Amino acid sequence: MSNRRGMTLLLVLMMGAFIGISAMLLFSTANMETMIAGNIRRINQAKISAASGLNHFTALGLTYGTLRERSGDLQTLQVLPRTRLSNKTSYEVKVHFSPDLNEGRYIVESIGYYTKGDKILASHPIKALFEGGQ
Repeated sequence: MSNRRGMTLLLVLMMGAFIGISAMLLFSTANMETMIAGNIRRINQAKISAASGLNHFTALGLTYGTLRERSGDLQTLQVLPRTRLSNKTSYEVKVHFSPDLNEGRYIVESIGYYTKGDKILASHPIKALFEGGQ
């Protein structure tokens, strides 16, 4: 009879350990999913900021000649310095001239940022090829 009681105690302890481990794994998985969702949200905010920078540049209507004149002999010209969209998102826009591109063509790079204080948590660049009067 006492042998059965020992087995029952052992079985209850094993089930308790199994339930405890399962609860810890569930919590760990839920916490990891929350962190991943937060990272994806920050990256998407940086992408949206970069797209806003590209749209801002397009709205300026600067021509190739104007950009070339402003850049002088430089291959890269910062057209828009860091511009805030909100307290956490911003963008900056640069124009790159390359000897590999035909005359009148240039690359516009918009970099979107998601920040917390002075720390950049996510950034995302978008590059687009522009031609002529754009």
